[in-house]
Amino acid sequence: MFSFNEFLQRIGLDPARTRLLRHKKGDSVAAWRRGRERAFGCFASFQTLDNSPYNGNVTHACHFLPGPGRPDGSHTALFLGTTRILDRWVWNGDRLPALQDAEVIESERGKEGVEAFDLEWIEPGHDYSERMLIHWGRNARTWSQWAGEQPKDILEIRLTAQEPPFPGFSAFLSRISEIQKFPASWLNALSSVGGIYLLVADNGDQYVGSAAGQDGFLGRWRHYAANGNGGNRLLIERGHRDYQISILEVASPDMAAADIIRRESFWKDKLGARAHGLNAN
Repeated sequence: MFSFNEFLQRIGLDPARTRLLRHKKGDSVAAWRRGRERAFGCFASFQTLDNSPYNGNVTHACHFLPGPGRPDGSHTALFLGTTRILDRWVWNGDRLPALQDAEVIESERGKEGVEAFDLEWIEPGHDYSERMLIHWGRNARTWSQWAGEQPKDILEIRLTAQEPPFPGFSAFLSRISEIQKFPASWLNALSSVGGIYLLVADNGDQYVGSAAGQDGFLGRWRHYAANGNGGNRLLIERGHRDYQISILEVASPDMAAADIIRRESFWKDKLGARAHGLNAN
């Protein structure tokens, strides 16, 4: 079986001076989905001083996102690409890293005990971005490892980069907090249509709403992502911050806003959202 260290050697890198970084789900996935190498590279340019993966004689870092779990309970990692480490300094907000993303930089401002890095994506191996899946092992908590000390098998090389397919509107089920991590094809689908949706809070409270404005479902849901309530009185009073989201009905392109509101009222009655939920009207 072809190993990842053999791959590194073939593209001219020394495994003894290369770190393997399997970034955790969350901000790393969101950054990659939002801005790929630019946003993700900026995200990877900030590390804690006392636990930086770029310490030692490291010259390069290979970046991965968590892949699907294996039947034996071990973990996999999806290769994104490799960065060269050019410079480092204690972060104070003045000097910005070479790879910049406004959202990432704003989230790092004011933090202490952080080191910033100038990183540069290298071209060798770039063709395998989002195509190569490796076996990480059983310990997913050890997210940063020396390539030379932790050999990894390559499990799969895909013909093309893949993202999770959109499940369809009727089968769609996610959470408001996950919106920033949606693949581009999901964002396009959810912004192309509106209709009636259902929010379910963690305690089971339900809210039926409608999306009839610009950017469809996605445009409306982003209001909830911003403040947790979208301006709704009962949602403000209950203090919920996150919800499970699903789509009850997709409106036809020629459906008038008044007709969408009437369908929203139908679903409120059908689900009892006024009497037992978060709908006040």
